[in-house]
Amino acid sequence: MSISSLANAAAARRSDFAPVGGVPQGLAEIAKASGTAPAPALGAAPPPPPGGPPAPAVNQGANGVNTALNVLFGYIPTEVLTLYVALVAAIQKPDTVTPAQWIVFWIFLAFTPIVVWMVYASKVKAANGRLPTRFQAWPVWEMLAATVAYVAWAFALPKTPFTQYLWYSSALAGIAVLVTSTVLGLLAPFFQRALGK
Repeated sequence: MSISSLANAAAARRSDFAPVGGVPQGLAEIAKASGTAPAPALGAAPPPPPGGPPAPAVNQGANGVNTALNVLFGYIPTEVLTLYVALVAAIQKPDTVTPAQWIVFWIFLAFTPIVVWMVYASKVKAANGRLPTRFQAWPVWEMLAATVAYVAWAFALPKTPFTQYLWYSSALAGIAVLVTSTVLGLLAPFFQRALGK
């Protein structure tokens, strides 16, 4: 689910906005909307190639984390993802975490919900709706979900500023991604309420 899909999901819940499709429910639908089907269960055999013998069972653990990352991508605005990666790559120094990396992390943490609101507002305005200036009309769930997803995603990046802490590990980052994507997927149906005009 790209930023457009995230804004579409929020806009579809408005009573004055024509539905653009259903709001994804759960991990499977969110992963499908983001362009990645959920990974098969651990040890499950992949589908056989057309006209060939069945493929052997393989360990799909890494694919589970990849699917969870794609679920997180569905919540985070594309602009945030690309700008953050570009800035971090430009300021990163080998084998050290700089204060600039933390500054960029915190700026984008604040920037994420703002971008979600801006894209949502532009879609509503383009459909001749009223600009969502009142808090009740904001896509609060999408703004919060995008921010939480951003933190988990940034935590799992290679050479993340979190690597300066002794407790950090790539295994912990993988767990954080899996837990965050699962929790967001489970909470979405409860918090995706109708938005006011």
